[in-house]
Amino acid sequence: MITTDPRHGTQPSADGVDLPHLLTAASVAVASGLHHHSDVASARQVTKAVRTAHRGTAWKSPACAEGGVSTVTTPLHQSPHPLTFVAQSGSERPPLDGEAAYQIEVMGLGGFQKEGLARDVRSGRTWRLVCDEGAYLNGANMAPAPLAYWVGGLHADITARIAEAAREAGVVIDDLAVTVSQGFGVKGSFAKGQAVAQVHHMTCDVDLICDQDDSTVKTLVEQALGKSSAVAAVAGAHEGLFSLSTNGKATPVSNLLVSTEPLEDPFLRHAHQPEPVETRPEAVPVPHPAGDTPPVMLSDDNDGTVSWRIRTDGGLDPATGLVASHVWFSENSATWTLISDPANQAAPDPLVYFAIGTAFCFHTQLCRYVSVRRLPVEAPRLVQLSRFPASGFEPLDTCLFLHGQLSGEDATMLMSAAANTCYAHRALTVAVEQRVSITHKRSR
Repeated sequence: MITTDPRHGTQPSADGVDLPHLLTAASVAVASGLHHHSDVASARQVTKAVRTAHRGTAWKSPACAEGGVSTVTTPLHQSPHPLTFVAQSGSERPPLDGEAAYQIEVMGLGGFQKEGLARDVRSGRTWRLVCDEGAYLNGANMAPAPLAYWVGGLHADITARIAEAAREAGVVIDDLAVTVSQGFGVKGSFAKGQAVAQVHHMTCDVDLICDQDDSTVKTLVEQALGKSSAVAAVAGAHEGLFSLSTNGKATPVSNLLVSTEPLEDPFLRHAHQPEPVETRPEAVPVPHPAGDTPPVMLSDDNDGTVSWRIRTDGGLDPATGLVASHVWFSENSATWTLISDPANQAAPDPLVYFAIGTAFCFHTQLCRYVSVRRLPVEAPRLVQLSRFPASGFEPLDTCLFLHGQLSGEDATMLMSAAANTCYAHRALTVAVEQRVSITHKRSR
């Protein structure tokens, strides 16, 4: 055994926060000719789109009663589509030069359920994904949680990089299994506006079988980790950049670095709601709901510190090149298996999961604050530009779009609060301690 580090050893959002579908309002917006107008015109048109889509949208959260769980219908129960599908095929595959960039768009569906689009900036290939929360936040667990995507993407990127490094070195791996564990926490009260996200150390356990000596294997794994953009993202401190639009008008950002990236409101960008243009059954997350006992319960009025770890294990299928990432929050919690494809064809690239998990997490924290502060916000949505240069990571650009009768001061406070409590953003702004271990067996 080689050990490189010896230390290894609320309720859903209130009615009025979310919409029944990401792009229902967008179809109204585009049909009205909303592109390339002034801020005043855009504000009026977005208002019309939001009100049209929001009319009659109420979603009842899961209710537990004596004798069992009541029957619940959520937006994801009602959707005729798979949880993950290709919304736009895009052009030919981009060159395999190790670089990637994804534009993420996120909108609420209802409760903690959200829908996101992840577009490959270079090819235009776009995946539609959805998320939910588990019992720890009284979610319906109809889709993977934001941090499940985030940690699953981290795990899959590491696994794929190890396999890639082995191919480049001419090393045949007979079996490869990787386990990644990431710790998170929150300190302070949401209700009092004092909550701050915390991030604890990451562990990465690599177990492989190949006909090489320990020194060769150790070098191979270290080189692979050095080429992982997801590892680079958590290894360094990358303060994100933010911009804010309220009712169609630019709003100043305070206490955060300012983004100048011209990101467009999803309501004005899309002509219709996403529909499958390719169905990829292998890309659909697989649930394992038995024994859904949450490791912690998160509440808005907790003044103390709550911590937990998310573990992901799995490996690579050498026949297909796909990576399976099995994610759970505790031994007895509901789990999901995510399938990823480094080529971004049969399933999302691991970095798609990593990027959209960050955006989903930010949106969840935003909606929690809207609910607990009873702010008059409708249809919050965001756009996030995620850039991954070869073996690296650039700070995220995030633009938040708000609509409602709220002041600029409240809008600015809301964005800062979401950024401070988003676990994924916190993990990107600090240098996360990493503990790596390698277990190697000779194949013959």
